Amino acid sequence: MVTLEERISKAVALRAEGYNCSQCVAMTFNPALEAVTAGLGTGVGNTGNICGAASAMAIVCGDKTYAGPADKKGQYARVSALINKFAALNQGQVNCRDLRCPGRKPCVDLIKDAITILHEANL
Repeated sequence: MVTLEERISKAVALRAEGYNCSQCVAMTFNPALEAVTAGLGTGVGNTGNICGAASAMAIVCGDKTYAGPADKKGQYARVSALINKFAALNQGQVNCRDLRCPGRKPCVDLIKDAITILHEANL
């Protein structure tokens, strides 16, 4: 079993190597998700929309729990719960443009938030 501290340490190292926030989160759970999450940084393709760390939570959740089309409602509920926890840690915000305002957490802390939420969800 990989510990939370090991995941966070790996994510920090990936960030230092130049990976985006989404990749840093996803690759700590499955290195094969590198390419899938490559375009999600800085709010999905640098648009400032949903945070890449939050987007990665949805991808990791699907990677670990998706059971086919009949599971669609369950998958939506699981992802919604993860995103709501992320928002609760960040003054209700999930969009990159709002999270990157002066005085807010740096991206590496948002990455840590996402990893912690996923880890605590046993994903």
